[in-house]
Amino acid sequence: MNIKGWVAIVTGGASGIGRQTALRLTREGAKVALVDKNPEGANKVAEEIKALGGETLVLETDITNLDEAHKMAKVVLDKFGQVDILANIAGGAFPSKMGSFAQSSREIWDLNINLNLFGTFNCTHAIVSHMIERKKGKIVNIASVAGMVGQATTADYAAAKGGIIAFTKSMAKELAPYGINVNCVSPAMTGTDRVLSMPKDFLQRQINTIHLHRYAEPQEIANVVVFLASDEASFVTGANYVADGGITLSY
Repeated sequence: MNIKGWVAIVTGGASGIGRQTALRLTREGAKVALVDKNPEGANKVAEEIKALGGETLVLETDITNLDEAHKMAKVVLDKFGQVDILANIAGGAFPSKMGSFAQSSREIWDLNINLNLFGTFNCTHAIVSHMIERKKGKIVNIASVAGMVGQATTADYAAAKGGIIAFTKSMAKELAPYGINVNCVSPAMTGTDRVLSMPKDFLQRQINTIHLHRYAEPQEIANVVVFLASDEASFVTGANYVADGGITLSY
């Protein structure tokens, strides 16, 4: 993939899909800014990147805060001079707060909307003017099959991810005249630490709906993200790439 020398921001880079995306981008020759609320985890990934001969930067950032997102982007631009890729990976559900809609609260909805939808919005807002000025850029968001087909007991999460799909398509239309590609990936259940901490019965029910009869490995989703972030996907924009092991075949 022709991304050698490119600069990428990867949110949620301390673990899971974000970590694997950062490592794959490094192997392809990109410089990677790791953005996460967990600096300890991000620093461990930074050491892995350095061991691969890559160049990196760790930024402790609360992506639910627009001002912090803008400060993060400024630091990256000051350090590297450009941003070619924004991978909005940070997000996820809150296993301890899953339950029926009737039992949900505004607090739970705010948690999911702020982390997933507004986190994606904030980081995109922080870097999009730079990409427009350069007339170049790749933005890849992480949505979910839950945002496509809905999901019982996590309506808040599904709504946030559905918003990301709509946001992706809207930004693709708006930014296409500037040569900026905007796409998203909708994974099924992926074996991140957060997912594996969910109740066993819930995990098994989810696996039972996957035609491949397993959850995704984070690397498998990262491979799709990096493809969309590269010039291999230069004519792809506004797409929602579904990496779900076949779940949506049943809908």
